[in-house]
Amino acid sequence: MEQQDWLEDVVIVNESPDERVVGDVSLFRNAGDACRRLEQWWVEDQEGFAFTASGARLILAVDASNNVVVERREACADGTDIIKGWLRSSANAMLEARRQRARQGKINLGEAETRGVLPGTIEGLIAYLGFAR
Repeated sequence: MEQQDWLEDVVIVNESPDERVVGDVSLFRNAGDACRRLEQWWVEDQEGFAFTASGARLILAVDASNNVVVERREACADGTDIIKGWLRSSANAMLEARRQRARQGKINLGEAETRGVLPGTIEGLIAYLGFAR
């Protein structure tokens, strides 16, 4: 099956004991980057969750060489709602941090940020938050 949407490549990781609770959220351009960045113990201890930006749940595992790998992708009926919640929460936290820095004169806010307007789509939230290196 040919991939039709770049959101299928993007991986969102939420470090949280509960899938519905937002913890530390990281964005990766692809599963390979996410797996390379995640640590073996994190996966083994089930410290969080991973989804594609298209809403598929990623089941992570550790291979025989102790590398983090994607064992499988699972369809998730409410996957896009889950990740949108993660992204919105992270964007709100980022906006507040940017407002703080702006009050200190360290950055300038755009007009939308000044009004508290954040992107409404998954794509827009990803663009606002940016990717982990």
